[in-house]
Amino acid sequence: MSRLSPQARLAAVAVAALLVLGGAVYAIFLRGGDDDEPTLAAGSRFGDEGAAGGGGTLLDTLAPVLGARVESRRTGSDPAPPTEDELRRAPADPVAGLFLVGFRGKLRDTAFFERLAARPYGAILLTQANYEQPQQLSGLTSKIQEVARAAGHPAPLVAAQQEGGEFNAFGNLAPDGQVDVGEGSREAIANSARTTAEQLKALGVGVNLAPNADVAVAGGPGQGRAFSDAPDKVASAVKATVAQHNAAGVAAVVGPFPGTGAASQDPNAGPAPVGLSLDDLRESHMKPFAAVASGADRAPAMQMSNAIYVAFDGVTPATLLPDAVKELRDRLDFEGTIMSADLVATTATAGGDVGEAAVAALKAGVDMLVIPGGRAQQDQAYRAVVAAVRSGALGPGRIVEALERIAALRRFTRGTREPVRVER
Repeated sequence: MSRLSPQARLAAVAVAALLVLGGAVYAIFLRGGDDDEPTLAAGSRFGDEGAAGGGGTLLDTLAPVLGARVESRRTGSDPAPPTEDELRRAPADPVAGLFLVGFRGKLRDTAFFERLAARPYGAILLTQANYEQPQQLSGLTSKIQEVARAAGHPAPLVAAQQEGGEFNAFGNLAPDGQVDVGEGSREAIANSARTTAEQLKALGVGVNLAPNADVAVAGGPGQGRAFSDAPDKVASAVKATVAQHNAAGVAAVVGPFPGTGAASQDPNAGPAPVGLSLDDLRESHMKPFAAVASGADRAPAMQMSNAIYVAFDGVTPATLLPDAVKELRDRLDFEGTIMSADLVATTATAGGDVGEAAVAALKAGVDMLVIPGGRAQQDQAYRAVVAAVRSGALGPGRIVEALERIAALRRFTRGTREPVRVER
């Protein structure tokens, strides 16, 4: 066997070192998971960079070592929503701001962040599929802000569902925020909500898809999950929960409107009719929503239901139904952000595809479109809404109105709590 010359040995060592370094870079920065599978929030249902978990970019972190601070491409508050003329000319980026999307992966190098850099989504949903431990979660929320800043996008809202017990996205991070039906004092509920909100805020999560405002009915989906089977008790508990979230600067998203306690099954598992009359709904199941729709302890956001209601048309899920949204807006005088139900689950009842559901939800008056995953469904819905704006099927005024309410929700998580009033 021939012996290598010193120069050849040196070259071989250099090549080996480069291969090792390249493999390390790949492992740290390039390896991503498959986020094309559906992502579900906890249970059966589906900010300010400083105050809401934002971190500096890698260049910001290294700037002291390099001898100079590198300024972020974002230089202050988020830009105002586009005008109707601007939206007509270039709808793609504004439309992305209507979406709350999820992804799979627990690492800061997941493939989703390439998509986030290219498409300025309005909010990111973190679920059990993203959680391992608090420190890891904090790194993930920081990464979301870093990617948006580096791409010159507005910082997206970061959301989770932390109701309590088995309906927690983040395991045992927070104490049980939900007590057994008919049990638990208002003070205990408020204390638990305060702890939950403060922990979420510290970890960079500014939106909580909670509390559940259902009134429990024997055998219904709210049994074992709702605060009580008495409407007044549920209203009191929901009001206490929202007040504590408001104090912490975390947006509580009260849902699912107009209540699913009397549904035949979990509406996200399939068609779930509610046989109550409109008067019955108003006198019982809507009471918790009415308690926080306006006033000092009003909720900044509410989420629609995927159930179908005999009180309306008995066919269309509430999240796609203009009359259901009108009930919340006009009768309860709710001025905050309205989120859809999980639109992938909506299609199991409404038929069609998620793109059609997204367009229908916006036409109904919903502001933010919730599509936890997967990637194919998110892309389909996004393309459908962009196409609807370009064709005129969705008026630009409706999109601007929704973006204004989402912008108000973002301001809320940063400490500005005045309600949005959109006149159209």
